[in-house]
Amino acid sequence: MAPPTIYRNVESVLNVLNSYKGDNTQGVNALLQIYSNALNIFKENDKKSVTTKTHPFIILEGLDGCGKSTTAKRLAKTMRAVQWCTPPESIKHIRHLFDDHPQLRSAYYALGNYIAALEVSVLLKQQPVVMDRYWHSTAAFAIAQAVHDFPQEVDMPPEGDKFYEWPQDLLKPNAVLFLHVTEDVRLQRLSRRTVSTSQEKLLKSTTQFRDNLSKHDQP
Repeated sequence: MAPPTIYRNVESVLNVLNSYKGDNTQGVNALLQIYSNALNIFKENDKKSVTTKTHPFIILEGLDGCGKSTTAKRLAKTMRAVQWCTPPESIKHIRHLFDDHPQLRSAYYALGNYIAALEVSVLLKQQPVVMDRYWHSTAAFAIAQAVHDFPQEVDMPPEGDKFYEWPQDLLKPNAVLFLHVTEDVRLQRLSRRTVSTSQEKLLKSTTQFRDNLSKHDQP
């Protein structure tokens, strides 16, 4: 079997989503419209901007419960930065519509990175941005999910493989910080949350899924 699917550019994500537009698949049209709106705002802002200078763009990565949200809040306050996340708030209200469809779920998170990048690019003209998760998490979840679903079949890309190269058309961060805590602490924090998605459930209950995710989530 080929390696897990990682979208290398926004065009490939849009091609998948557009192929489902005629199927009346819930959420697809809404997601595409949100992307279009973000792209238009980005272009309009770029046209009006009198400077090409941008502020730092910092990413926090790590397993659920490692403290990303708390650290992001404190770091943003210290840096006088905007706190952001992926998937961005603009598409979170439709996330549940993609959870039971593996291909569309992957496309949702992939396009979410591009939507967040467009939103962040506008913000960076004014102040720094600290973001909870980005492309690293999308790639790591895709790998961990593939290993879980096809443990005897998936060919894992070796370290240094082109599979892990950053998409050329996606905004790059200035720095990526990977947070880690002991499993006991992480589970204690997660016990206070409501588990919602299938991948979050796997993360909570399956050691191999956590190990694979943690291994490939690190920058």
